[in-house]
Amino acid sequence: MAKAQRGDPDSSSEDTINEKMVDHVDSTDDEAPDEVAFEDSKTVALQSVKNALESARRERESLKEKRRKRQLLFQEQKKRRLLPEDLLEELETAPTTQQEQQLPSENKDEDEEEPMKKQRKASKVRSLQGNYSVMRVKDDTIGSSQQQAAMDFIQSRLYGKGIQRMTNAQLLSLEKKRGPNKGAAVQFANKQMSAEDNAKAQKCNKRWIRKKNLVPS
Repeated sequence: MAKAQRGDPDSSSEDTINEKMVDHVDSTDDEAPDEVAFEDSKTVALQSVKNALESARRERESLKEKRRKRQLLFQEQKKRRLLPEDLLEELETAPTTQQEQQLPSENKDEDEEEPMKKQRKASKVRSLQGNYSVMRVKDDTIGSSQQQAAMDFIQSRLYGKGIQRMTNAQLLSLEKKRGPNKGAAVQFANKQMSAEDNAKAQKCNKRWIRKKNLVPS
């Protein structure tokens, strides 16, 4: 009986140890899926970051390549527009004496052209025998147009819309219309009128003169 009682504590301690080991194994089994999921997400995140960096690097390289090609194209176009280098060097090294020599020659040409112009003007009017002269129609039209412009200016100043002017007949007719003694309008004799109209006009004018007592009867 004593042996049996002594064996009980040992068996109980072994049971507790076994239970702890089972619990530890169970806990490790529960934590294992979490660790695997974290590792997978970490690798995925790192890979996405690497992909983003790689795409950004490729984009920068493509932009650099485009700029380089554009610069080369611009330089080629600029070279095509420029004159050849040999010609530019010749122009730069050319002496300026040629320009100085050209200036006096140009002045001489101008001096020679002046008498030619005077001769041309003199040839426009050519004198003939007697008191006759010949002139181009163009010159005559210029003078007549200037004369017509002057006449139009005088006409507009004297009889324009802003200036109310009247003939003698209109003035006398207005006086008869507004005066105390009303009467017919005054009409002067005109050569273009018929004989009957002229007689009527003279008769009307004589009647008006008698009323005004301008001429003693």
